[in-house]
This record gives sequence, structure tokens and C-alpha cells, in this order.
Amino acid sequence: MNYKERQEIIAKSPISFGYLKRFNLAAGILHLMQGILMLSLGVLLEWNQPIYTFYLKFDISRTPFQVFPNPQILFTASYLGVMVASFPLISALAHFLIAYPKNKDYVENLKKGMNPYRWYEYTFSSSIMIVLIATFVGVWDFWSLVMIFVLNAMMIMFGYLMELINQRTEKTTWSPFILGCVSGGIPWIVMFAYFVAAIMSTGTNPPAFVYSIFFIYFIVFNIFALNMVLQYKGVGRWKDYLYGE
Repeated sequence: MNYKERQEIIAKSPISFGYLKRFNLAAGILHLMQGILMLSLGVLLEWNQPIYTFYLKFDISRTPFQVFPNPQILFTASYLGVMVASFPLISALAHFLIAYPKNKDYVENLKKGMNPYRWYEYTFSSSIMIVLIATFVGVWDFWSLVMIFVLNAMMIMFGYLMELINQRTEKTTWSPFILGCVSGGIPWIVMFAYFVAAIMSTGTNPPAFVYSIFFIYFIVFNIFALNMVLQYKGVGRWKDYLYGE
């Protein structure tokens, strides 16, 4: 489906821009309530996780000299609930922005088959989320977490680039999507390795559902990628960009 067909379908869509404005307002209120509730309960939850650096240390007192990692606590992450509350609060802010002060720009972008504000919000909210997931499975090195954050943010911005490039293409260009899958997939490979290593360290053979928990996280986290494929492949109701929106 080329850009002209996509724009024609958007122009004839039964989903009005007024409906989307109301939808975003309602979603913003819902996420704001969730965020406030999480924030209120989060301060009561005690959770402390040291975050380390693993710089090398040289021992030149021996011959030959030795090099080994020297783990040091950089800081301690606390108040898990407060950090989790940042997801719905960032989402609420994005919904309110496109429902009111940025609604005109939002509508004009939708007519072209894109929503940059969605990608701006995902860049921060999903990257914070994946860093927390990585921490849960044992990635406690600060710079590894930084790389995971940046790789995930790149994946999201490749999604933005996908929409930006395909505004005027006769044939869908999938390069940004493929590059996004690569950059976004690497953190999950790393986390799966840590997840399996943690399970194996117990010396037991856990049931299959333990592994399924990880894959459920993976599927739910990346469902937006499936939504994009359905939109650009023009599958069923996803032919209408506004339906996917």
C-alpha cells in the first residue's frame, strides 16, 4: 500500500479526529490516575538495588602484572514504585499534549500517516521500563544499563523514521523497521542470557511457565511493532492508519 492509498483511506476513515481527541483525553486521565496511585503506593514499597561499575584494576605489584574487574557501587536505586509510576505519568503527559496544545499538529501528522508524539513518548517511557526489567534479571552494571536504554531509544526512533520516510514512498521502505528490530532485539538477548543464568544458578529444573513469563514480557513490550507491520501491510482494519492509532 503506497502513501496515496494510505492518505485516501485516512481521509475517508469512520474514525474522526474529534473522537481521537476525546480518546486521548480519556486515556490521559486514566494514565494520570494510575500514575498518581502508583506514586502514592510506591513510596511505601521498600526496594534497594545497588548499581555497579566494573572498571578494570591493575595490580603491578606482581610479575607479570594482573588485570581484574573491580566492582564498585555507583549508586543505589530505590523506590521501585515511584520509577514504575513514571510510565503512566509520561504517557498521560503525551496524551494531554496531543489532545490540547499540540492537537492541530497531531491531526496534520495523522493525515500524513504518522504520529511523532507517540515516538517521543515511547523513547523515554519504554526505555525506562526496559532498564527496570534488565535490573530485575540481574543486569546491574551501570554502563550496560545505559547501552540498553540507548539501544531501545534507537529502536523507537527508527519507528519514527519509518513513518517519516514512508510519507511519500510509492512502495513501503522497511529498512528503518529492520534496523529498529536489530537495535531493539539486542537488549532482550542480553536480558534472556541473564535470566537463564539466574535460573540455572539455582541448580533446579524450573517448569516451563517460568520461561513463559519472560516471553510474555517480550511480546507485550513489543506489540507496537506488530501494530506497525499490520498498518504498512494493510491487513484488515489496519489499512486505516487511524485504527492502528
